[in-house]
Amino acid sequence: MSFSNWAFIYLGLGEEDPVRDRAVISVGGLTTTIVPVPDPALAAGVAKELVAAGAQTIELCGGLGPSVVAEVLAATEGKVPVGGVNYGVESVHGLAALFPVAQP
Repeated sequence: MSFSNWAFIYLGLGEEDPVRDRAVISVGGLTTTIVPVPDPALAAGVAKELVAAGAQTIELCGGLGPSVVAEVLAATEGKVPVGGVNYGVESVHGLAALFPVAQP
């Protein structure tokens, strides 16, 4: 089997519809699906749907974090490789300013 279909899930601004607001790009036999999620809790369900539709790998935006990568890997039952963008320590403050986390 050759690599022909992958997906990237990113954290949106909070009003995106992952079903409606997605881009599908097909070039040279490779299909890329880019999907926003308004809430990190939706990433695992979106990933399951993408795998069922043929995605061979799932990559996640660094704004989602490693715990969401683990959730997506569990939700997809290891059927496909799941990866996440990582930011170096030098970028932590800038990333935190873009994606503030509500404190309990």
